[in-house]
Amino acid sequence: MPIYDVAIIGAGPAGLLCARNAARRGLSVALVDSHDRPGVKLSVAGGGRGNFTNRTLTERHYVTGDPALVRAVLRAFPCEKVLDLLRELRLPFEERDFGQIFGLRPASFMADRLAMQCDDARVDFYLGGAAHSFTPPSVSPAFGRADNERTFSFLAGRERVTARALVIAAGSPACPALGSSDAMAKLAAAWGHDVVPFRPALAPLVMPDGWPLAGLEGISLNVRLELRRNGESFRPDPEGIRPLLFTHRGVSGPAALVASCLWKQGDELLIDFLPELPVPELLDEKDHGKLLARNLLARHMPARLADALCPEDLARRKCAELGKKDRLRLAQAVHRFSCRPAGTEGLKRAEVAAGGVTFSSLSRKLESRLVPDLYFCGEILDVAGLLGGYNIHWALASGALVASALAKRAAEKTDVASDFRGRRFVPKD
Repeated sequence: MPIYDVAIIGAGPAGLLCARNAARRGLSVALVDSHDRPGVKLSVAGGGRGNFTNRTLTERHYVTGDPALVRAVLRAFPCEKVLDLLRELRLPFEERDFGQIFGLRPASFMADRLAMQCDDARVDFYLGGAAHSFTPPSVSPAFGRADNERTFSFLAGRERVTARALVIAAGSPACPALGSSDAMAKLAAAWGHDVVPFRPALAPLVMPDGWPLAGLEGISLNVRLELRRNGESFRPDPEGIRPLLFTHRGVSGPAALVASCLWKQGDELLIDFLPELPVPELLDEKDHGKLLARNLLARHMPARLADALCPEDLARRKCAELGKKDRLRLAQAVHRFSCRPAGTEGLKRAEVAAGGVTFSSLSRKLESRLVPDLYFCGEILDVAGLLGGYNIHWALASGALVASALAKRAAEKTDVASDFRGRRFVPKD
């Protein structure tokens, strides 16, 4: 049974790029995934087109316990690195609102072409069987050496895999319908690493029964959101204004999904339904004096929403008749509508999960300080990107960083034998 230089668990974007880059630098690599095809979750990203990166990349676009480390990783792997990768993979792309970079071909093409490049670099694929039955890292005789070295051993389905280094790129439990789980995070915790409990992020928000805006499902408009916690308000979205969609259970759309990344139980949601049209200015316009207050709002938002927002005692009054206090009430109803979500739609509907393995027990190269030659990359780490291509970018950036660290570590070791015959993998049409 061969001993690989590195075994990588998880064939998402982080695992695929890490495997490709490590193999191209001469390391023997085993890539393990429970699916029978790499990149299953990647294939549905961005509505199936893949939102791969963003022109604006800062640590402010991530929910993490270590913004400084995230900033360092992003500086080493900026947006242009992903664009270069897309060009190398011959995947055309376009830039959309908020600096988002989308593919012009199905996102599955990235997974398939990275897998083909892994195959060309002689990566061995162990697909269709979950990694399990880990034995604690142990010391075993090294090939061609008088001394001993540490190895990792586990089962991939029914096949035993042994490697000198282990990379966990298994993602988070978001989207369990696609086979996601927290099994590898539990393993990391069992080996002594601090793990922040996972929670839904980029998930629709659920409102309590009978909330004032119930029954507006299907309505969508641009808003600006704030969260209020312990009496202090803050904006969760650096981009500011995004679309909000009313659903039969609450709110969704980009604005709500971003807010869910930072929302905690008990937080208030403050909604500005006319972020670019101040109500006091609309009321001051001479042409609006004879308009009913409700009709004024209906000119700038869906009529059903205007009916729900406008205070009943003001709805049928002309704008010119409204006194100062009434004007303030109307402005408050539109620009500072307050509600308290009951929760989110959970990990089943979440695009990603916040939480994961913290950086407190990892080096700047994402190697464990507790277990030598154990690395982490991708969504299993305590990093969750806001909406806009940030999560795939983080997966690729962290995967590339780990591959570089593995190659450097291998170069420091001498007489490492790696002569393996790869299992050939050809993506389906």
